[in-house]
This record gives sequence, structure tokens and C-alpha cells, in this order.
Amino acid sequence: MDKLNINFNIPQQENYVDCMVAFIDILGFDRKIRSISSKEDFFEVARLLAALKKTADAFNNTEDLGILKGLNLASISDSVVITMPYTNPIAPMVLILFIQKIQYDFIATNFKTLLRGYLTKGLVYHKDQIIFGNGYSDAYRKEQEIGHAPRVVVDPQIIKIGREIVSNYKGSEEVDHIFNHLMQDASDGYYFVDYLRPLNFQLGLSGEQQLAERNAIKVFVANCLDQYRNDEKIIRKYEWLKNYLLLTEHYFETSINGH
Repeated sequence: MDKLNINFNIPQQENYVDCMVAFIDILGFDRKIRSISSKEDFFEVARLLAALKKTADAFNNTEDLGILKGLNLASISDSVVITMPYTNPIAPMVLILFIQKIQYDFIATNFKTLLRGYLTKGLVYHKDQIIFGNGYSDAYRKEQEIGHAPRVVVDPQIIKIGREIVSNYKGSEEVDHIFNHLMQDASDGYYFVDYLRPLNFQLGLSGEQQLAERNAIKVFVANCLDQYRNDEKIIRKYEWLKNYLLLTEHYFETSINGH
């Protein structure tokens, strides 16, 4: 029997590079998939994934954010993997801003969807719909270990890198850095992406629009606390989110008042 001839591109080692990598679960997404019974249900799932892809494309096509040219996003069922080659010391900051935006957009818009994930750094091959590497494996494994809260936790090695970079700012308090976009969880000490801190994307809105979005989030959380009050597993997420909302209230007041 003749040997089977298969034409395909074998992954090359030069594409196995040090990357920022985030493994993110779309919370409740599996439930949405299992409940698809109509075109409308399918469209709801599809448009959520399309929104992620659109945001990634927008970042890739922005000249001012050329560092994100290597950003790669893959959807795997109810999870999303985001990778970006670590070619610049500010790579963590830029990817954190990207994650911050998609987390805010997903809770502030009609999606009303929460994300939970882990951002780390390590070797990854992510090309031609193939992804593997210790960076990916670490992000996947550690996402399973960070608890119930709807947050994207940042790996301690990235926090260490961030501290070193900040220390080199020589006292400049005007420079934006990762700790302006992170919050430390008092319950376990993890740093996570502070997605309710207003970004430039939100600061461009009027005070009334910001207020409307903030109030919509509060209503969403209150409704979920009521809806899942007898489900101990699910309600913990919304109790955490309620407390997080309270901790970020001062950001909102500052942005509304224009200070």
C-alpha cells in the first residue's frame, strides 16, 4: 500500500516564542450553548464571540498600538485564549488594557456577561489555529485555581516585572503603568484587572452616559443576586461583584465630576 501523502505546514520552532497569554472563561456561556433551540439563541452566542473578534481586530489595526500587532485570539467553546509575543517591556500593560476593555464592554452592554481568567507569561506557539506551550498550559491550569470571582488574575511574575518597570520611572507620578489598572483582592492577595476603573474609552462618554452604564451594571447585579439567591455556587460570583462595585465607586464619581 502506498504511503499516505499529507500536505500540511509543520509548526516551526521560531514561532514558539515568549508570550503574554490569557486563558479566559466566559461565565455562563456553556449554559447559553446548551440552551440553543432557535436562530435567535444561536445569534446571541455568535454575536458575543464576534464582539470579541471585532475588539481584537480594532486593536490590531490601530497604529498607535502597534505593539498589539501580534495579538492572537482563539475561541475554544466557552473559553477564549489571548496571546501576544513579549517583544516589549510594556506588553503586559497593553494586554491588560485590552482585557480591561473587553471585560467592561461585556458587563456594561446588553451582553451582561462576566469573564474569569488568568494572565501569565511563557513560551507559546499560536499560529494557523494551533496553540500549545507551557505558557498556555500554565494559564489554563491556574485559571482553574483562582476561585469563583469574575476577575482576570495577573500572575505574580508579571507583577514583579511591573514593579521593576515602575521603579525605573524615577518618581514620575504622571506615567501610566499596570498598577493603575489593577486591584488587589483583600481576600487572597491576588492582583486582578480592574475592569470597572474608567478607561479612555469610557471617559469619552458624557456624564449621563457613564451614569446610565453604571446604573445598568448595578441593576444587573441586584437582579442576579435575587435570581440566584438559593444557588450557593452562582450567587458567590455576584456577591463578589457587588463588593467590587462598592470599591470602585470613587472612580466613577471622579470621572463624572471631571476631576
